[in-house]
Amino acid sequence: AWAVAGGRPELTPTAIMAGKLLAQRLCGRSSDVMDYDNVPTTVFTPLEYGCVGLSEEEAVARHGEEHVEVYHAYYKPLEFTVAERDASQCYIKMVCLRKPPQLVLGLHFLGPNAGEVTQGFALGIKCGASYAQVMRTVGIHPTCAEEVAKLRISKRSGLDPTVTGC
Repeated sequence: AWAVAGGRPELTPTAIMAGKLLAQRLCGRSSDVMDYDNVPTTVFTPLEYGCVGLSEEEAVARHGEEHVEVYHAYYKPLEFTVAERDASQCYIKMVCLRKPPQLVLGLHFLGPNAGEVTQGFALGIKCGASYAQVMRTVGIHPTCAEEVAKLRISKRSGLDPTVTGC
């Protein structure tokens, strides 16, 4: 598969989009090519993991540690409160450029509905959203996705990233 995909995401929706764009080029209807940057994906394990964009490590390698700011939080989803489940594994990380307005480079989400949350934020990242814009976005309460709009603790600060209340 590597020879065909060439290190690109081996995902069905990615292949479908690339095929549609190829068909349009072959028919002379378009010259658009597949954009493999910021393709979202989710791992549908019992606690879902979703991601889009760069990892923290990729961002540091590309831009340098001094130019990257990472915001993160451990949070407790509402459904975990009702079921009295341990939420220490629910985690969000937003990787940004450090220089304002802090372009969002990647989002990593571990928790319920990670695929749904990641899909929504993928559009924002694809459109060049900044951390400042995400922080001005009103979250829908009570959802897991609203936790992204509440990310205030940076790794650089050394503060405890555990969300303790509303």
